[in-house]
Amino acid sequence: MMEKRMCLVFTAMVSVFLLCVGYTGNADELKHDTNAAKQLEIIRKTLSGLTEMKFKDAKKYYEQSLKDLNTLIDTYAQTDEALQARFYTGVVHFEMRNFEDAITCFNAVLKQGEIDHNFKARTLYFKAKALLAKGDLTTAKETVAELRQVEPRAADAFGNELNGMVRIGKDAPPFNVTDFNGNVIDLSKYKGNVTILEFWATWADPCIQEFPKFKKLYSKFKDKGVQFLGISLDDDIEDLRGFVKQESVEWPQIFDGKRWKGKLPALYNIEIIPMIVVLDRENKVRYLGSEIENVSQIVTALLSESKELPLFR
Repeated sequence: MMEKRMCLVFTAMVSVFLLCVGYTGNADELKHDTNAAKQLEIIRKTLSGLTEMKFKDAKKYYEQSLKDLNTLIDTYAQTDEALQARFYTGVVHFEMRNFEDAITCFNAVLKQGEIDHNFKARTLYFKAKALLAKGDLTTAKETVAELRQVEPRAADAFGNELNGMVRIGKDAPPFNVTDFNGNVIDLSKYKGNVTILEFWATWADPCIQEFPKFKKLYSKFKDKGVQFLGISLDDDIEDLRGFVKQESVEWPQIFDGKRWKGKLPALYNIEIIPMIVVLDRENKVRYLGSEIENVSQIVTALLSESKELPLFR
């Protein structure tokens, strides 16, 4: 998953960080090991070459890189290279959408003590990205504030993302696009209905695993004044077409083949999929998340036209 914030020129940042050898300079505690450095360089080059691949093609290489990095960490414990390997382990987990694991790795690096200025900035940057992707805005802001003390320019990259994030209770960003069959999809036209936006992709295992539940959700509400819209982050339209046909998907699917750089993922600050956004009859955001049960509850409440509606996050 290589870009957006990943709409923050993420690929460019990843490429720079993965290609940057840099000395971590952990003062008195860590030593360098030549063999470890050579192994780490091989892993680093492999990772930098994966950022332009489709995730389904890159996945096995990420998994192998995790094994290689963990072996390096165990074999060369208490070395500068092991600390760097911990950072790259976090980056790989981030790319694989394992945000909790990524944050754990970055915290382990930051707890090491006095480390090189640039290395600390890289670690804080990716930690903030993982926190945002996880939906922990409060801790992400704290991390960006810490990053600002180290590298203000890197912290500035989070300005729009932190301030412009889609939030519950706020108006949903409007859009006027076409679905993959060429039909116009104008969000403003759905005012008066409850609208469910699902950001997903056929290459994302969690999306496929949750699809049967989402399809049941559609069956439950499709005839009750609820509009479903799929926003696909696929990069191959034939993958999407094939899945839609196979699963008899009836709701519109929006596709532009740009993954995280697509118009709608960027507009809605999507950092992880599946992600479901529920809009009320005034197109205000009432839910952000991936729990189907919560979606069902909030939609039921919205359809009842109650003035006091539960808000989930």
